[in-house]
Amino acid sequence: MLFSEVVAQTSLASRLREGVRSEKVAHAQLFDGSEGSGALALARAYAQYLHCTDRIPEDSCGKCASCVAHSKLQHPDLHWSFPFFKKDSSGRSISDPFQSDWRESMLDTAYFGIEDWLGKIGADKKQLFISVDEALEINRKLGLKAFHGGYKVLILWLPETMRVDTANKLLKLIEEPTDNTVMLFVSNSSDRLLPTILSRLQRIKVPRLSDAEAATGLLKLRGVSEDSAMGWVHVTEGNITAANRLARTGSETPDLELFSSWMRACWVRDAEAMMRQSNDFAAPGREAQKRFITYALHMVRQSIVGNYGAPSLVRLTPGEKAFLSKFSKFIHHKNVVKISSLLEAAHKDIAGNVNSKVVFMDLSVQIHILLRKEAA
Repeated sequence: MLFSEVVAQTSLASRLREGVRSEKVAHAQLFDGSEGSGALALARAYAQYLHCTDRIPEDSCGKCASCVAHSKLQHPDLHWSFPFFKKDSSGRSISDPFQSDWRESMLDTAYFGIEDWLGKIGADKKQLFISVDEALEINRKLGLKAFHGGYKVLILWLPETMRVDTANKLLKLIEEPTDNTVMLFVSNSSDRLLPTILSRLQRIKVPRLSDAEAATGLLKLRGVSEDSAMGWVHVTEGNITAANRLARTGSETPDLELFSSWMRACWVRDAEAMMRQSNDFAAPGREAQKRFITYALHMVRQSIVGNYGAPSLVRLTPGEKAFLSKFSKFIHHKNVVKISSLLEAAHKDIAGNVNSKVVFMDLSVQIHILLRKEAA
């Protein structure tokens, strides 16, 4: 992947290239950015620049044998690690059985997230992780001699999914790397990394894309219209990965129907509908449940923003505007903080593997009480 193919982040890319040209390459680096910031795309472009044999100040050449191998994701000195699950009756718990799926995903786009990866490998309801066996395999691979005699590069996506014992197995390699080894950790939630790992990495903060940057990037990725691109970017609050996911499905807001019917059921305290919606909520995997709670938070916040006179900050699709034109009056200064807190707590519970049906039903009852609270 070329730096020219990375959406925005030009200043950061320039700093990375300058470090390579001045031979100031840290052996363990953390690309720290939220989903949709382009941290993974930057890491890929950086790895190609490290391997390029005819690099120029602005970018990799794109033509040498190393660049061609990178374009096909077949460079022998580029290694990948990512969260996965252990397949039934498989031997050691390593990522090798999923490498083909990973390469297909990477060849499609570097702008994808955990929800896309879960769908790709059919693991919607599974907990993904990076295992001890994977850490041992990483140590083995990076201990080998570089095929082309240059850098051996590891891109490890979502290191926050490492278990404690896994992280401990990688500590020695991070502290005492083999010759010409560069490890690039790409994280969406660096606060979940162990302090012992975090303190040993050179942190590169990848900032969130602006709406204009994300929309421009989506135009290139999906070839959609400018209005559609900006609409999806507004809905996802500048997250180009989530916007790309919506553009791929062609859906404006896949969670709007569930959210609107849920709010109606909460308002009238329709227990039967709440129970049915709890089942609907629990049917998809954990990442989809977390996405829905995040979407509900978005709608609550948009309601309060619109109610208190900040139209320039409102980010809604036509369908959302139509629903909130009637619903937003029930979100006000006396209940918005509590509703937001409940949604954030529900998100945390789901991430912690609490029974999602219980979480959703309890949330529904509490939101019913808060929606009935008068604003005056």
